[in-house]
Amino acid sequence: MKKSSTTSKLLANNSTKFLLRSSVVVAIFALGGAAFAAPAVDANIEFDNTYRSGSKVDNTADEGLGQGGRVELNVSGKAGADMFVAARASLLAKKDGTAATDDMWVQLGSAKGDVKLGRFEAADLFPLAQDTLINHAGNVYYGNALRGRKDANVFHAAGTMNLGNGLSFELGAIATKSLASASGIRPVLSYAEGPVSARLGFESGHFAPAVVGGTTNKVRGVAATLGYDFGSVKLTGNFASGNTDSALSDNKQRGFAVTAAMGGLVVGAISGKTDQAAGGNEKVQTFYTSYSMPLFDIKGATMTPALSTSTAKLSLTGAKTQETSFRLRFNYAF
Repeated sequence: MKKSSTTSKLLANNSTKFLLRSSVVVAIFALGGAAFAAPAVDANIEFDNTYRSGSKVDNTADEGLGQGGRVELNVSGKAGADMFVAARASLLAKKDGTAATDDMWVQLGSAKGDVKLGRFEAADLFPLAQDTLINHAGNVYYGNALRGRKDANVFHAAGTMNLGNGLSFELGAIATKSLASASGIRPVLSYAEGPVSARLGFESGHFAPAVVGGTTNKVRGVAATLGYDFGSVKLTGNFASGNTDSALSDNKQRGFAVTAAMGGLVVGAISGKTDQAAGGNEKVQTFYTSYSMPLFDIKGATMTPALSTSTAKLSLTGAKTQETSFRLRFNYAF
């Protein structure tokens, strides 16, 4: 009886949170109308059916067939010409009965530069095409530890300057009063012109421990990505190198990735290496592929089967962990 009461309270709290967030969306919509600029509203549903197996998988909770999904509601708007103000809110209703906020930010500036404040993700330094399913059997460093979407009490801002000729510079900053979240800076230089795209960035700060009450981790790293679109196929290469330090360890990490996107088909290989303070290293090899196809020729509806297989090996003991996962994702934008 006590368990049922606790469950009811949790569901009630989640429902209340979702209603409050929905009220925010309604308020944004109303304000947009009052300002003579109706906001854009769109939504989509994403539904995953996933099978996981291997020694990396918890055989009591995650092994075998599972199902997850969410409905995403987006409200966005932008006003102004030479100077502008833009905002976006993305609310999630999840299959497990919880509600969450994905993005919620405001942006102001001009064509020459702008500042974004709120909950969002900054420039991606390790982009992986169509990452429907990528599960690693060990640690792989991406250079994105301070990219964003952290806890509610975190201050996050990113200022961007458009330098011309395809060049732009972004400086991200995250700050929090609590050691249980992220703080630091993240400068990124980006280039996009014609078929070529490239980014080079650096991050320095700390991020949340893996467990409550754990030691805060420091991070310092650099990452770069280069892409070329040949028309029929786009190739992307990524590299990241950094140090994650805590009171218990000082690990040097490196990550590499190569992906090829050909229409709805994506194939990729990811490699990671962690030099451990206690000696030896952990090497991770991950391969993934996915194929997105129209569903019944219905506009906005797709079906995406995806496969991921990964192996991690410790050099000192020779111990291996492995995971193979398959996912069938349905997505419908409406």
